[in-house]
Amino acid sequence: MNESEWKIHWSNSLSVGVPEIDEEHQQFVARVNELNEAIVECRDKPTVERLLDLMLMEASHHFWHEERLLVKWKYPQRAAHAAKHAQLMRQFERVMKEFEQADISFTWALKGLHIKQLLVDHLLHDDMKFRDFLRNKENPKQRVDKTQVRKRSRAAV
Repeated sequence: MNESEWKIHWSNSLSVGVPEIDEEHQQFVARVNELNEAIVECRDKPTVERLLDLMLMEASHHFWHEERLLVKWKYPQRAAHAAKHAQLMRQFERVMKEFEQADISFTWALKGLHIKQLLVDHLLHDDMKFRDFLRNKENPKQRVDKTQVRKRSRAAV
């Protein structure tokens, strides 16, 4: 399998615009790439398990840190975001138990990839919501007020 098929490359499109969070996300992307490499290279189960444990430990810390910042920023969906973190951690724990019980390398490789996908999806979807909130908060003049647009449209008619 070609490396470009599984490797995630950090880009500005993944940035939330907060250096400390972006740094944690970059570290996460590096961990995901390490996990992908271990699975693609058919490394042994203890190696994959160590990488998963490290990724989940870092994710737990990152979630805690991110939630503290969301409170500080008065992010309106912070409770829902924290609930998603809690849901992800429950899913991780369940998948890790399944991973530990799996004897066939194909099965535990799939469990590792499932955890990776959950984390990537969270970054790409949920974290981008607070990125947009922060951008709008910093640049309120760039927001389009739909009621003002409608009023201008009616006045022009």
